[in-house]
Amino acid sequence: MSARRFWWILLCGLAIPIAPASAEDLSGTYIGKASNGAFLVQLVETSDGHLTGRYEQVLLQPGGKIDDMNAVITGAVDGQTVVVTIKPSEFLSGTIAASGTIEGRLLHLSGGGNGGSLNLNLLRSDEGDFRAQVAALTEQARQINNARLQQEAAQRQAKIEADQLANLQSLTQRMFVFTTKAAAMLPKFAPVEQRYHDITQRMRGALAREQSIYGGGQASVARGQISVAINQAAIEANQIHIGVGSSYQTFDSGSGQLNRESAGASQGCRGAHVATGAAPIPVGYETQNAACLRFFDVAKDYEQRVSDLRAAFSKAETIWNAERREQDQIVQASNVAVQ
Repeated sequence: MSARRFWWILLCGLAIPIAPASAEDLSGTYIGKASNGAFLVQLVETSDGHLTGRYEQVLLQPGGKIDDMNAVITGAVDGQTVVVTIKPSEFLSGTIAASGTIEGRLLHLSGGGNGGSLNLNLLRSDEGDFRAQVAALTEQARQINNARLQQEAAQRQAKIEADQLANLQSLTQRMFVFTTKAAAMLPKFAPVEQRYHDITQRMRGALAREQSIYGGGQASVARGQISVAINQAAIEANQIHIGVGSSYQTFDSGSGQLNRESAGASQGCRGAHVATGAAPIPVGYETQNAACLRFFDVAKDYEQRVSDLRAAFSKAETIWNAERREQDQIVQASNVAVQ
C-alpha cells in the first residue's frame, strides 16, 4: 500500500479513561484497533527527551487483501507534548509530521504530509494485543477470500451451465435442420438411379445401331459419330456419379460431426426425464431438462433420417456399379465396332 493511501487512515478515539498528566517514561508499546485495521507504535525515550521507534500498520481492504506497512519514528517529547516524524520503509515514500499528547496510557497523534492526514488514538499495551488483532483481521481476510472464491466458482459453474445449454440448443437446431434437408434429399435418389438406367439403355441402343452399319466411307463416319455419342453418354453418367459422391462426402462429414456432438450431449442429458410426482425435476434444472427432452426427440428423428439417407446412398452406389459395368462393356464394344 502506498504511503499516500496509508496516511488517510483514521482511528477513532478509544473509550478509555483519561489519566492525569504523568512524568513517567514514554517508552513502550501503544496499540490501536479498528474494525479493519491494527496499529502499533513502539517508542524509546532517551534521557534528553528524544524519541525513536517504529510504526506498523495492518489494514484489511474490502476485497480481502491484507496490507502491511512499517515505518521508522523519530521525534521528541516535552512533558505531555509529543512531536514525531514518521518515515515509511517503502522506496521513495515521503514522511509525515505529527504531534500530539500523552495522557496516561493514551497516546494521541495527528498530523499531515505525503499527500494525506493522520489521526490516531493509541492505548498503551503490549505487542501481543496487536498480534491478536492482526490474527483477527487475517481470519476476516480468509473468510472474505473464501466467500469470493465460492462466488467466483458459482459464477464459473453458472457460465459453464449456460454455455452447455446454449451448445445443446444449437446442436438440437442443427440436427433438426439436417433432418429436414435429409428428408428433402431422399426423393431425389430414384430419379438419379433412373438416369443411370436410361443412359445405359441409350448407350445399348446406340451400340446396336452402330453394329448394324457396315462398310466404309460414310458408313465408317456414321459408326464413328455413334461411338463418340456412346462415350459422351458414359462421361455424362460418370459426372452424375461424381455429383452424388460429392453429396455423400458432405453428408458423411456433417453427420459425423453431429454424431460426435450428439454422443457428448447424450451423456450430459442422461438424467433428463419427464416430470412425475415421484420424480420431479430438480430445482434450477428445469430449463436444461426441457432442452434435453427436446434434444432426445430431435435426435430420434435425426438418427432415422441419417440411416435412411445412408441406405439410399448405398443403394445408389450399388446401382451405379452395376450400370457402370455394362456401360464399360458397351464402350469397349463400340470401340471395336468403329474400326
